[in-house]
Amino acid sequence: MTTVFKVADKVAAFKAKLELWRRRVNRSILDMFQTLAGILGETELEPSFSQLVHDHLSLLLKEFERYFPTTKDPRTDKEWIRDPFVNKPGESSMSVQEEAQLLEIANDGGLKTTFETTTLPMIWIEVMAEYLEIATTALETLLPFPPSYLCEAGFSAVTATKTKQRSKLDISNTLRVSLSPITP
Repeated sequence: MTTVFKVADKVAAFKAKLELWRRRVNRSILDMFQTLAGILGETELEPSFSQLVHDHLSLLLKEFERYFPTTKDPRTDKEWIRDPFVNKPGESSMSVQEEAQLLEIANDGGLKTTFETTTLPMIWIEVMAEYLEIATTALETLLPFPPSYLCEAGFSAVTATKTKQRSKLDISNTLRVSLSPITP
């Protein structure tokens, strides 16, 4: 039940920790690195060592920013998915129908109690029956990689089909049958 929001929160927290650690290393405080602090003990740090650790943390932060840029944060303009009951109409790029459905959800008291007790993907799946457009948008944002299961199933089917004895077999038809949702 990991969602884009959980992962984005974890990445943002780690970036903030790296920034905190950089500031502490500038003041020659290394207590966040317990093993290193234990080895160094009470000895005074050389400025070159502190600078080396600071530079390493800076490069690590730069790499994290390259892989997870703040400008492409998946949470931007999507907080309504996490909590549709604090809706601010007119501030997003939703269609009129989606915004109307969001307002209906925001004013549904029974749904609010369900939102507090159920996981985010499950609640949007339940809401989908009544509010198709907004739930589809929410699920596409929350779970951007659901087809990866199909890729894994395809690889498993290929490894099960391509054995030593059947290595020259054309597997296109076999894969079609193996991956079909229709039971034979």
